[in-house]
Amino acid sequence: MKQIEKYIAIILRPIHENLTFFVFLYLLGILTMMIEVWTLNYKIQRFNFFSWIFDLYIICLLLTILPHKIRIGVRFLSAIILYLLSIINSFCVHNFYAKIGTEILNVMLETNKRESSEFIEKYINLEILQSGVGIIVLLLLFHLLFAFSFKSFRKWLIHKWEYQHFSIFNTILRYGMVFLVFISFFICTLSRIRVIQLMMADIEQVDNYTNNFSENTPFNNLLFSIKMRQLANRGLTVLADTQEKVEIDTCTYTSDHIVLIIGESYIKDHAQLYGYSKETTPCQIKRQQKSEHGCLVAFTDVISPSNLTSIVFKNSFSMHSIEDKSNWSSFPLFPVLFRQAGYNVTFITNQFVQSLSTDIFNISGGLFLNEKRLSTAQFDHRNTMTHQFDIGLLSEYDSLRQFNSAHQLTIFHLAGQHIDFYKRSPEKMKKFSISDYQERKDLDNSAKQLVADYDNATLYNDYVVDSILKKYESEDAIVIYMPDHGEECYDELQRMGRLPVGNYSPEVLRQEYRIPFWIWCSDKYINKHLEIFEQVKDAKNRPFMIDDLPHLMLYLAGIHCKTYQETRCLISDKFNMKRKRLVAGIIDYDSIVTNTKNNRNNKSH
Repeated sequence: MKQIEKYIAIILRPIHENLTFFVFLYLLGILTMMIEVWTLNYKIQRFNFFSWIFDLYIICLLLTILPHKIRIGVRFLSAIILYLLSIINSFCVHNFYAKIGTEILNVMLETNKRESSEFIEKYINLEILQSGVGIIVLLLLFHLLFAFSFKSFRKWLIHKWEYQHFSIFNTILRYGMVFLVFISFFICTLSRIRVIQLMMADIEQVDNYTNNFSENTPFNNLLFSIKMRQLANRGLTVLADTQEKVEIDTCTYTSDHIVLIIGESYIKDHAQLYGYSKETTPCQIKRQQKSEHGCLVAFTDVISPSNLTSIVFKNSFSMHSIEDKSNWSSFPLFPVLFRQAGYNVTFITNQFVQSLSTDIFNISGGLFLNEKRLSTAQFDHRNTMTHQFDIGLLSEYDSLRQFNSAHQLTIFHLAGQHIDFYKRSPEKMKKFSISDYQERKDLDNSAKQLVADYDNATLYNDYVVDSILKKYESEDAIVIYMPDHGEECYDELQRMGRLPVGNYSPEVLRQEYRIPFWIWCSDKYINKHLEIFEQVKDAKNRPFMIDDLPHLMLYLAGIHCKTYQETRCLISDKFNMKRKRLVAGIIDYDSIVTNTKNNRNNKSH
């Protein structure tokens, strides 16, 4: 019996010497998990109860190796890090319905100074303490109070722990704790080996581990996210090497001037062009009628492969298909192909301008747009500053217009309807207010104001885009407009913002992945390319996902190369309309959205 007690004492020594740390951090883990369960309607994962025991036991074991004074400092620092991670995780869960993960890390790194100040103004306030964040802060305060004030009570507690003759309960507790430690090792060892393998994996091996990665602690999720980001950066090097080897076969220069306008966070259901009751796109409505100012053709069934800007750009610029299992970094980017063909390529963005410290963009939202080699490979000219409002981009375009050539590709990237909506349009151009939404009995005035702000941003976006089109009315030009993704603004779901990747309900797919998409042709372009204009009109109801955009762009230019597939060109007669549109490469959009629509129709009958 004494021998057993000796082994139990050895096993429990790491916990015994760090008892307050272990107990409070375990409570922190359980609280963090329960906040996720309550807020995100997750099922309780029993695995996580043991996962926290395993991780904390390993930390305590390592702490016992350290000298006493160093141990105190390392223990304090470890506790602060874990509390901060849990606070950040609970903050994200409360405000964005998302845990710490790759998407959250990407969004954080894709945020510029302007967006950061807007974020702080909107979210950092005392109200956040009424959420799960407040519970964790309360636990932290109690932990500090217990650690530094209740010394006599702690000594009594440890005394109870040390001398088992005080109660049978203490014996049960000690044996029970040993049992839980063994169970946690049995359950969690394999998953921790997987984590280590993942952290050591190279870009070619990572898929072997990410598909089965299901860690739910904030710390492990953060490790996973950092690793994914690291691999993405490594992928940029491979991508840059690929662009240097790009070759085209032929180019007929079918279209002299092609313009691509990329919007931001555009909800299709808030576009008057698609039946919205508010007048949010009067200029686009007017341009639908053919005149000497050209004609706009609105496409009815277009979706985005993701609701995150960086992923959308990656997939809509690359010749790679999202369902293709090969590495996207081994495929050419369409602006590179245009430059190889002899087109002058200009990029004008109100989000991802290059900084003097371009290394920052190796881990930021600029991604392949701003990495030095890739930017040089893709663009001949680009703007150097962002503007409070998108209309400011036109003055930069005018200054760069002198560099236009006989064959020109111009890409505009707008701030569009990016959160915060009320900052996306100047005061003098705001039209909508709370009083315009009295029919929305389901919303309070605060929510109505947000909807009004969003509609004002959409109306202003219409003005900006129309101002761009005016630049090309007298030219032989074709313009494609698309946003990167949709948004939530109190439509089918009573919330604002986007849900993290992994939420693919019919409502989310419709609001966040379904997007407006249209093509405008100038009068000169229609007269010179009547066949293409007719193809555009004939294709307006085809199902399309914008990861196939590069093939449409190459078709319009008459560029042929090894990776070009005419079956993926939206307006070609050879377009494959039976292609499965797989959101994130795995979710069949049409199956989910169409099945839901059919079920609704059946119920109505």
